[in-house]
Amino acid sequence: MARKILVSLVSDQTIPNVELIKEFGNEISKYLFISTFKMRDKLEWIKKSTNIVEYDFVEVDAFDAIDIENKLRAAHFDDEDIILNITGGTKLMSLIVNDFFRDLGSTIYYVTGYDKTYIKLYPNRGQRKFKLKNKISLNEYLIAYGFGIKESLPFKDFETANKIFKFYIKTKKSGLNNIFEPIRIRRGRKMLIESDELKLFLNKVEYNAEDELSKKDTKYLSGDWLEEYIYFRIKTELSLSDNEIATGLNLRKESTPNEIDIIFIYNHKLYVIECKTSIIDRRTIKRIRLGVEVEEEKDFNLLSEIIYKSDALRSDFGLFANTSILTLEEIKNEDGSPLGGYETHFDRAKLSNIKIISKRDLVQDTLSFKELLNIK
Repeated sequence: MARKILVSLVSDQTIPNVELIKEFGNEISKYLFISTFKMRDKLEWIKKSTNIVEYDFVEVDAFDAIDIENKLRAAHFDDEDIILNITGGTKLMSLIVNDFFRDLGSTIYYVTGYDKTYIKLYPNRGQRKFKLKNKISLNEYLIAYGFGIKESLPFKDFETANKIFKFYIKTKKSGLNNIFEPIRIRRGRKMLIESDELKLFLNKVEYNAEDELSKKDTKYLSGDWLEEYIYFRIKTELSLSDNEIATGLNLRKESTPNEIDIIFIYNHKLYVIECKTSIIDRRTIKRIRLGVEVEEEKDFNLLSEIIYKSDALRSDFGLFANTSILTLEEIKNEDGSPLGGYETHFDRAKLSNIKIISKRDLVQDTLSFKELLNIK
């Protein structure tokens, strides 16, 4: 029986390579990757994601047809049963590689990136469209895009986060500020429970604390509770397993660290959500008034910064990654349009294909996260 070889073109989008490697699994006896020197790091990511140890690599000049043809001829394909994943590479690479392997009678596939489908381009007989049978885990996806991962687990359960959520949406903003602003200032540090308002709040939501909040408590109560609330809701609604969703995940790529609030994979697509209890930050600024320097409190709208961060990070997650910003600030009218002063922010988010979810969306029991995130 002839050995079965899977040939893959490597490019910036690594997931189509991972998908077909997982799809054909134990059928494959040999792996061959065709790419440029510039894409060697992408190949390393693919290998690490799929646990491939043995493979062959053909390095080509992506813009030199003769070089590509000569390198392929030198690879010496014998009686092997060849499967070609033509999804990656430059246009010239795809054309030359497609013609070369078509002449060898190879089966040629293209991964669409939509609806978990891949199609057979050649031979053009029999079944042409297929569904990917194997899921990709969140870690496999992230590793395939070059991320180092530090695992993170929820600090509390859904019941605790849900009690805080219900309290938060029913309490006036002034009351929320009195409770949560001192905690936010002490985020990640221990804090004595001294104010009556804080004691009443902790008692109302049945939060287990005696005289002091721990470092983890202040981190949780200053915003992580919202991330965990959304995490549990999405996990339950979409029936996701532990290896398909995470909250508070620490990622590192090329020495750049990022903490991701919520990240999950569903139907081979990645979703990233930035959670903010508020997008307004009160800061102390210095002004000159009547020739005297004075300090004043001023509110800063952070939505523009958050959109910029989400947009910058989105490109690292691949072509089909979906990003959203979720806030408990009310920034939408009843019809879903932005409140006055937020129009340019919403336009900027729409231009970057970033969804904005506000308090009004979350308190509507009729809306599911499938609808809010436009998940297919």
